[in-house]
Amino acid sequence: MKRVGVLLKEYKSSSDKDLLAIRSDVLTYLRNYDIEIICIPIAYNENLNKELNRVLNLINTCDGILLPGGSKVHEIDLKIAKYLYESDIPTLGICLGMQILSLAFQGTLKPIGNQTHQSDLKYVHQVKIKQNSKLREIIKESSIMVNSRHNDQVSSTDLDVVAKSSDSIIEAVEDKEKKFFIGVEWHPESMRGDIYSKRLFDAFISTL
Repeated sequence: MKRVGVLLKEYKSSSDKDLLAIRSDVLTYLRNYDIEIICIPIAYNENLNKELNRVLNLINTCDGILLPGGSKVHEIDLKIAKYLYESDIPTLGICLGMQILSLAFQGTLKPIGNQTHQSDLKYVHQVKIKQNSKLREIIKESSIMVNSRHNDQVSSTDLDVVAKSSDSIIEAVEDKEKKFFIGVEWHPESMRGDIYSKRLFDAFISTL
């Protein structure tokens, strides 16, 4: 059985306790597939090199890695992203995960400056997908409607920018030469029943 590793992200409990967790919608979506899901915690306050080695040992037991959404980027996240790239391990980055992939390759972030990309609605805005990109091959459409819930945007990266929103915010990055190295700013895991979300996850799982 193929194994997908999911890096746990930082959250706060209702009593303001620090947690490392996986969102239930990520877990629910991955359970649609005949795979083993491996949760990978990161001790962000530990020695960087020691913790990186421990995490990479876990990553090396997996066939692919999902970098989920979250709220904070750490130095170890960038080192993990570069390792995934150099090792050509199939990688899907979602929201903060996409931002981490972008930052790992000379990327920069900046605030959006408004709430236009924060919504509880399933479909919020259009995303136009670059022709001849791997994402376009997967989605099979030049534009789709997506959900959105992020306050920061990628303003530059050495990865190939392959999708933008109607207000020119970068919505997807990739390296087409890798088995699967794609990041999207929206949350496909929260869009159950959406054909384009399914195509993206199907393509990711098929490369394992």
